[in-house]
Amino acid sequence: MNDNFFIIVMALVACFIILQLRRTLGRKDGYDGKDEQRPDNHLRDSGSEANSFGDNVIPLKGGDGEKSEFQERLDDGKDIGLSKSSPHYVALEKIRNFDRNFTLPDFIDGAEYAYGMILNAYWDGDVKTLRNYLSRDVHSQFEVAIQDMKENGQFFENRIEDVEKIELEDASIHGSMAELTLRYSGHMTIVVKDQEGNIISGDPDNPVPVIDIWTFCRDVKRGDPNWTLVSTSNA
Repeated sequence: MNDNFFIIVMALVACFIILQLRRTLGRKDGYDGKDEQRPDNHLRDSGSEANSFGDNVIPLKGGDGEKSEFQERLDDGKDIGLSKSSPHYVALEKIRNFDRNFTLPDFIDGAEYAYGMILNAYWDGDVKTLRNYLSRDVHSQFEVAIQDMKENGQFFENRIEDVEKIELEDASIHGSMAELTLRYSGHMTIVVKDQEGNIISGDPDNPVPVIDIWTFCRDVKRGDPNWTLVSTSNA
């Protein structure tokens, strides 16, 4: 009987130990690093905008005023994109005094996009789109040409093949009204067809060289960064 009692006691002890092990191993009481409080680091934890600068960022202390002053120093250090020996440099520098973000390369990038967008809207007869980007005089000229094409039962089937070069032709500023003139050099397919699709003029298989002179105007004192097309001509 003593032996049987001893076996029963040992079995109970073993069961107790197993239950305790299960309770301990089934819980996450051990250190896994997840519950540790991380130090505050607004520069890294604030999202991709901060992290995009990499790990060597030095946090800048101070309020919005100090940050804006720092940004102004960065803007002042930007290259306008034109040699100081250029006759147009002074005008661009005055524009820069009003608009700290202005650079000639950025302006030319936008002007290249505007060139294609405006021409395609004109060829498609999209008067509404043109109204947003042209001065009243230029818009009236484009509108008259579009109306004449419609009355004659004709339409354009033109295409820009390439824009090889965009150069600054002239620059001026009077008060806060700035004007920049660009020379576009490239190739286009120029075709006019009638309502039946017959070619009236042009050759769809032979692009022709084209040089356009466009002048853009903007009140650089205003916050609106958009430029308006105020003059067009061909060289």
